[in-house]
Amino acid sequence: MERVVLYTIVSTKNQDVERQITDLKLLAERNRYQIIEIIAETISGTKKNSERPQLNRLIELSKAKKIDKVLVTEISRLGRNTVEFLKVVEELSNLGVSVYAQNYNLETLLPDKKRNPIAQLIFTILSEFYRLERETTLDRAASGRKIAIANNVQFGRPKGKVKSYEKFLSENKRVQHLLKEGYSIRNISKVVGCSDKTVQKVKKLIFNNQVQL
Repeated sequence: MERVVLYTIVSTKNQDVERQITDLKLLAERNRYQIIEIIAETISGTKKNSERPQLNRLIELSKAKKIDKVLVTEISRLGRNTVEFLKVVEELSNLGVSVYAQNYNLETLLPDKKRNPIAQLIFTILSEFYRLERETTLDRAASGRKIAIANNVQFGRPKGKVKSYEKFLSENKRVQHLLKEGYSIRNISKVVGCSDKTVQKVKKLIFNNQVQL
């Protein structure tokens, strides 16, 4: 039975990794993998590998020969910086640990532990694409903001539209109750009939001591 780590990542605390974990658990169950650990990281995928403690935990498990494979929902979960991504894949490959990307049904090592050249090529191209896509998005956002400022566009909520946190929470008591019961953001939004964003705001207020929306 192959031993695996489920590796998930989101860039902010308000995002939910539950979908990633659920998908990877089902994948492991179908293939009869033994789940050694679930690693959930909350950090930007553009950070350097040395700045990602949970990624370093993954490397530690690999060096200790405790795992055979890393499961991710998509390759961007391992990083959006092409150079850093390739470093991770290279180090894991050298340690005999394969990376499996669910969305492309590809992994870096073949059953005999030899490198999979097709996967290596596709992953490299996709990683570079993600990097370019992110840079383009940031450039467009910066350009749009400059144009808006030049045209005296005001950012944020209009004056008088900010709702006090007490009133907001009083209007969403059921959301608070379900959060405290351990329900996921997605399930709560479906049950209550509100947006994920509303649930995230409530969660931020009651668990992170935020006092203003």
